[in-house]
Amino acid sequence: MERHLKILHTVAQTVSRSLDVDEVLRTALDALTHVTGHETSSLHLVSADGKSLYLKGDRGLSPGLRRVNEVMPMGQGVIGNVAVTGQTYCISDAASSPMTFAPAREVVKREGIRGFVCVSIHSRGKILGTLSLGRRTETPFDEREVALLEATADQIGIALDNARLYQESVRQLEELKLAQAQLVHAEKLSAVGELASGVAHEINNPLTTILGQVYLLLEHGGFDDYVRDKLNIIGEETSRAARIVQNMLVFARRYTPERRPCSLAEQMQRVLELKGYQLGHDRVRVVTDFAPCPPVSADENRIQQVLLNLVQNAHQAMAHVPGPRVLTVRTGRRDAGAFVEVLDTGPGIPADVLPKIFDPFFTTKPPGEGSGLGLSVSYGIVTEHGGMLTAENRPEGGARFVIELPLPDSASGGSGA
Repeated sequence: MERHLKILHTVAQTVSRSLDVDEVLRTALDALTHVTGHETSSLHLVSADGKSLYLKGDRGLSPGLRRVNEVMPMGQGVIGNVAVTGQTYCISDAASSPMTFAPAREVVKREGIRGFVCVSIHSRGKILGTLSLGRRTETPFDEREVALLEATADQIGIALDNARLYQESVRQLEELKLAQAQLVHAEKLSAVGELASGVAHEINNPLTTILGQVYLLLEHGGFDDYVRDKLNIIGEETSRAARIVQNMLVFARRYTPERRPCSLAEQMQRVLELKGYQLGHDRVRVVTDFAPCPPVSADENRIQQVLLNLVQNAHQAMAHVPGPRVLTVRTGRRDAGAFVEVLDTGPGIPADVLPKIFDPFFTTKPPGEGSGLGLSVSYGIVTEHGGMLTAENRPEGGARFVIELPLPDSASGGSGA
């Protein structure tokens, strides 16, 4: 009894001072193999999907026994049954017992394993794994040894639960730090937006003056064709600059959400004008296909935010890709709703990333280039409008994002012209 108490004390001390599961398992298995000096011990943990048991530690197992113990199905053999029922199993002759795992029976017989006992490792009402002892002597496991094994398994269950809680706390702390960093970043973006709004107002005034003077000169006449052509170019480029500034003001200004008839084609055209210079700089060819479609009921500014985010993501995906860079934008009507498609010729979305692409704070971009909020915010805006935002890879390469929004009831029966 004194020896058993020392073993329990050793395991309990390790559990109390360490969150390292491997250290706890190692200490427990080392201690248990000294119950009589002739035991083998093994510890299995339930897989994440709950279908299998994986060997996480052992003492005294031969290579043959270790192989059959590495992965075991739930519900089969002594160990598999204990993992399902939580009941303790104690058998006197493992080689001849019908409960022994069939693929292990020949190895058990060859190794001379006789007595075998297996108990469950559990915590908070959930079975986490099993703890087993095998004996080569004819002496059966007595009640005290079984009680020792059950008490040790309880300590291991505590250790596993402590480690899980600790890892969960660390994860939540990291998420909190990330959220705080994102809030700081959002405040900086807000300040930059206000500054951009102020600068845009200041730029808009001289642009208006330049444009007015150009029109006055053109009306005045007296110029040859060369000068008139140059003045027309100045007027066109000034008008384009004014539109870009106006778009910046629209995006930077804070609005109270307000739904009204909104043309998706017009909003996309505004976004493309805003991004025109950057797309041209990176040799991205823009292809548009704006089919006739009634307006949706939406907040223009929030829809613009979504469209801008999708175009920017497509641009960034293609910016460093060799070969043709084509951004294709389509709008139109489908069934009782309107749609926007944004297609790129970039590298596409990795298969492991696709299911998480709309998760908050998830990003594949390097630090400082992406917050992980753009697509999740866009998803939320589209959902609030009663629509859907989906992403997929194109068979020919690149990614495809689709926004689907419902049309007002009055438009659902129209011709769509």
